[in-house]
Amino acid sequence: MNNIPALLNHLDANRESPTLSLAYASISDEGIVEVSKFLRDNPFVKYLDLRGNNIQAKGAMALANGIKINRSLRSLNLKWNAIGKDPSGLNALCDVLKSNLTVGHVDLRNNRINNVGAKYIGEMLASNTTITHLDLSWNDLGADGGLALLEGLKHNSTVLDCQLSGSKVGEETLHEVAFLLRRNKASASYKASPNSTGAQMAAADAKTATLGKPVAPGRGQVDRSQADTKGADAEALPPPKKGPQAKANWTPKDSSTLMLRLMMKEREQVLPEDKVFYQQIAEHIDKLLLETSKHKQGRVDGEEREKLSTTGFLEREQRYIKEIRQTEEALQRVINEKEFSQKELAAKSVSLNQLNEQNTSAVRESIVMQERTAAEEQQLRKELRELQVEKKDLQDKLALNVKDLELLEQ
Repeated sequence: MNNIPALLNHLDANRESPTLSLAYASISDEGIVEVSKFLRDNPFVKYLDLRGNNIQAKGAMALANGIKINRSLRSLNLKWNAIGKDPSGLNALCDVLKSNLTVGHVDLRNNRINNVGAKYIGEMLASNTTITHLDLSWNDLGADGGLALLEGLKHNSTVLDCQLSGSKVGEETLHEVAFLLRRNKASASYKASPNSTGAQMAAADAKTATLGKPVAPGRGQVDRSQADTKGADAEALPPPKKGPQAKANWTPKDSSTLMLRLMMKEREQVLPEDKVFYQQIAEHIDKLLLETSKHKQGRVDGEEREKLSTTGFLEREQRYIKEIRQTEEALQRVINEKEFSQKELAAKSVSLNQLNEQNTSAVRESIVMQERTAAEEQQLRKELRELQVEKKDLQDKLALNVKDLELLEQ
């Protein structure tokens, strides 16, 4: 969509839509400036999809200006771009997200982000309080970038999901990140239901009382291997519920309780293999919860797509009905015009017939008059010939009389 007028038309058409999708639209830096203006002035957009547009530093800076003023955006999808090619663009974007209070999902997959960009993201996470899902997969963060990101997560209590597939941050960093994410999930569950049994037990235990809180700046990550387990009784996991009622009564509170108890047990272990075992259990539960969340999100997305498609269908149906109505009205006008023309033609045909009859009558009268005139002319000619004969006879008689008179005079 390098054509700016076409982009402006698309933006105007989605002025009141909660979703703005410009995926794989080949938007230039000038186009991103227009998108930034759209974000700045739009109070409706919640989901912005700009994946696959080769956005670089200049475009990221322009986009940051729009996000800075926007107060409605909830999700930002920037995967398959090149924002990290020049870290200055990512720096501008992270500076804006530090104080942003609405964006909860950020997708930066495959954006050429390196360890410098990871440092900016870590600083942003240390200040941000709204982002819950962050995807940095397939960026070359490296070990240094992973540590910078980890340092930011230590001071963050809201990120619940941070994807780092193919980021080369190292196995140990991935485990540390997983632990911090479990801590944040436990904190979120505790805040959502502080009166649950598991949350109260965890809060009463000195070993887990800080699980629901972010790590204070400068203290670093809690050393899980230093848990004091000597002489402590191993606390058993809550007994599983049996029967069909167990499945029906399983709630998010139960999930948070189970995760807290697993984290407690993990902290109590001394042997590395035991720690790894509990980590694997927690990671497996995280995956199950993530899959559940994805399925729920998929259902919500499906309902949203169905709603959008239904809305589009209704709009098209209304447009087609309107066009059909206009066509029917135009057809009715044509029919009326045809009927009027037919009536006018019939009237003119009657007039023409009358004129033809009058013309025929006039022709007949003309013929009769011509015949009468011809007869009268013949009669006059006959009378004229008779008069000429009579005249000649009289002249002859006159001549004889003159001669007789002359003879008598002699």
